[in-house]
Amino acid sequence: MKLKYLEYFLTVAELGNITHAAQQLYLSQPNLTVAMKRLEEELGVTLLERHNKSVTLTDDGQFLYDKLRPLVTNLHSALKEVRDRGHKKGGILKIGIPPMIGSFMIKPVLSHFSSAHPNWELNIVEDGSIGLQNKLVNGDLDLAIIIADTLPKGLKSKPIMNVEYKACVPTTHPLIEKDSISFTELESESLIMMQLDSFHRQYISKQLELHHITPRIAMSSNHVDRNLDVTVQTNSISFLLTPSPIKRDDIKLISMNPPILATVAVVYANKAEQNKTIQALIEYLCNI
Repeated sequence: MKLKYLEYFLTVAELGNITHAAQQLYLSQPNLTVAMKRLEEELGVTLLERHNKSVTLTDDGQFLYDKLRPLVTNLHSALKEVRDRGHKKGGILKIGIPPMIGSFMIKPVLSHFSSAHPNWELNIVEDGSIGLQNKLVNGDLDLAIIIADTLPKGLKSKPIMNVEYKACVPTTHPLIEKDSISFTELESESLIMMQLDSFHRQYISKQLELHHITPRIAMSSNHVDRNLDVTVQTNSISFLLTPSPIKRDDIKLISMNPPILATVAVVYANKAEQNKTIQALIEYLCNI
């Protein structure tokens, strides 16, 4: 049995879609389908229920996934530790950064890293904070720069900087003259938000709930520029994490009252500290 078939199975199970899994694995869809069939034939069980545009796990498939995921994660971790022994002089470091944080963090991190570690490649993975936490747990990242409210078991964090979520107000909006906006003033406003699975959305929603505000969400997407465009077009309100740069004159960033504050942290698995390059980058981030 080929190990790669098992890894293919994990990807299919996690994405629930053969086409998306094939794209992520850089395979053709027919080749991935054949690989899954061969795996099922070798095991003598059906692992996947095929639907029109998706797949779900059978009971046997779920059993295999639950047993296999930690084994493959530990295998990748062991192989990575072996590669890191002897203070490896080069390689690839995978860092996860959400788009909003990346807008003000990628440039200084890349500038420092390329200068301090010229033989290493920095691989930036963009996703939401929740998705990046899952990738860290699964061993798919070396570290992530995220807002860490709560962390899964096995992850550590160190604070980097304090940030603020500010309201994005179109210049044609009645609230534009405000120095700060109270939560009650959002009661009747249409909001443009990130999608439900984003930490940004969950964190803002939590703050609104604490102030007894039921949000009127007109649209949601995980594209920051699109959200800002729609905010202006519909004269709505959205939120942006500062100090994210914003180069447009049709929106003003205004603090909430009380302000919505958060802490950006570098998050990593316990074993990451054994890698001297990761250690050095964590130290840099904590003193940025």
